[in-house]
Amino acid sequence: MDERRPDDFSEIIDRHSRQLFSLLYRLTGDYHAAQDLAQDVWLAAYRDYGNFQGRSEVFTWLYRIAVNRFKRYHRSRRLRGWLGLDQVPEGAASVEMPEGLESDQRSRAVARAVAGLPPDFRAAVTLFYFDERDCRKIAEILGCSEGTVKSRLWRGRRMLAKKLMGFALETGVTQ
Repeated sequence: MDERRPDDFSEIIDRHSRQLFSLLYRLTGDYHAAQDLAQDVWLAAYRDYGNFQGRSEVFTWLYRIAVNRFKRYHRSRRLRGWLGLDQVPEGAASVEMPEGLESDQRSRAVARAVAGLPPDFRAAVTLFYFDERDCRKIAEILGCSEGTVKSRLWRGRRMLAKKLMGFALETGVTQ
């Protein structure tokens, strides 16, 4: 990829925009925030496109930019005191969930639990379970070791289990 043309970047947008938006929507739980972040990611990617050396796949490079933008977004929200972990934005429950989670109530509980994870854990869990990436690819995207990814997944699952156990006790829904 020595000489990059604008139409090359246009192809990248066509190929990856849907996946990128989906990731950002699952991370933020907010349609409009995901749209804004996607715009930021595409702008940053376009600016850096000439520096992309092809050492990783294009989607890995884009996902890394997206996760970093999400972390910045999350930090700024937390600093401004906007982080309401007890609220799940409308539409967050309609995000594609694993098979077996047919109940709308259960889907909302899972969305709320995932939204309540710290950003690093949320990113690892989202990439692994919803985007079906392997630990090696997640490590590349997040810029950490595979061991760190496995640890975040393990700890993230424990946090989710605790949150969802509370849901089950509150509602009596166990399956």
